[in-house]
Amino acid sequence: MSKRHIAKTNIFKILAMTLTLLVISTSSLAELNQPAKVYTQKGYPFEGLVKRSEQVTIIYTKGTDNVSCRVEVSQDGQIWQGEKRSTSLKKFTQKPLRSCMDRVEAKKLLAKTF
Repeated sequence: MSKRHIAKTNIFKILAMTLTLLVISTSSLAELNQPAKVYTQKGYPFEGLVKRSEQVTIIYTKGTDNVSCRVEVSQDGQIWQGEKRSTSLKKFTQKPLRSCMDRVEAKKLLAKTF
């Protein structure tokens, strides 16, 4: 085999490995960044707030038996950011929005959507 043929073969192998690694790493990163959709319990004012807002996001960090969380609500191009709260894992699992957002604040934000 000539040196030129060996060089072309090596370049092809390197290119194939690079392409394979790129595809694998891109697909694994895509899986990590997928937000989880959580639906709120029915009831005033939380259900109405979710339906009438552009986006409601719960940002949380799980501990062993508690959750630290806050809520962001997007309405008419503005984003309201709630204060960080701590709640039990059980309450968060059952009613995530209610446990991370004050009811009074939810009422105020809901009133702004009308």
